[in-house]
Amino acid sequence: MPNWFSKVFSGGAAKVQPAPPAPAPRPAPRPMPQPDPNARRVVNAPLLADTNPDLTPSADIRIKARVEQGKGACTFMADRPILAGHSAWFPGKRAAAESPLAMALFEIKGVETVLLHDYTITVQRTPTIHADWTEMAREIGACIREHLIEERPVVTEAFLAKLPGEDAIRDRIQRVLDAEINPGIAAHSGAIRLDRVEGNTVYIEMLGGCQGCAASDVTLRQGVHEAFRSAVPEVGAILDVTDHASGQNPFYAQLPAGMA
Repeated sequence: MPNWFSKVFSGGAAKVQPAPPAPAPRPAPRPMPQPDPNARRVVNAPLLADTNPDLTPSADIRIKARVEQGKGACTFMADRPILAGHSAWFPGKRAAAESPLAMALFEIKGVETVLLHDYTITVQRTPTIHADWTEMAREIGACIREHLIEERPVVTEAFLAKLPGEDAIRDRIQRVLDAEINPGIAAHSGAIRLDRVEGNTVYIEMLGGCQGCAASDVTLRQGVHEAFRSAVPEVGAILDVTDHASGQNPFYAQLPAGMA
C-alpha cells in the first residue's frame, strides 16, 4: 500500500507525506446524503460489453474479453457460470492450490492475480508487461475454454467448505469499516457503507466526498480491498455499487499527480 494511502487510513489527510498537490479552495462540506436503495447501480457489475470480439475465439463455449483500462487487468466473461453463488480471489500461485482453474491460469507467463465471480474471470498481469493484451488474452481465453469443455472443477469442495457464512463476513467487514477505514477517510468528508454480502462477495457504497471522487478507484484498490482481505481472507469479489455520477461534492475532481 503506498505511504500516502496508509497514512490516510491511519491518521488523516493532514499527515499524508508526500503531500499531493493542494486541492483548490473547497466549499463547506454538504450534509452526507442518505443512501437511496432505488438509485443504486452496480458499477463493477459482471461485464456485458465486448470491446474486441476477436480477442477470444469461441466455438462450443463463448468467451468475451474486455481490457480494464488503467488497471492492468482483463476481464473474461463466459456464457455459463464460472463460480455460481460465490467468488474467489487468488493473489498468486501459492494461494491457488484449491482452484484448478486458477492454477492453470497462473501457468501463463505474466498472470499476477485471478478473481473468479459468477460468469467472469478477471486476470491482472504483472505491471512490467506493457504489450497489447491481444496475444495474452487469446492464451487466457483458450485456457479457460479448455478447462470448461473438459468440465474440470473450478475450485475444490474443500475451498467452498472453508468459506465463512454471510453473517460472519458481514460482522468482520463492518468492524473494519468502523475501526479502520471510515475514521481515516472522514478527513476527506467521505464514508463507506457496507451494502450487503452475498456468499463471500462484498458490496459497498461510497458516500460524501468519496462519491464521484477521482481517487475513489484508487481508494478501493489500494486501501479498502487490502483492508478487507487482510481481515477476511476468504472474501472474493468486492464490488462498488455507488452512483458516482450523482456525487455532488467529491474530494478530488481530478486525480492528483502521482496518485494512481
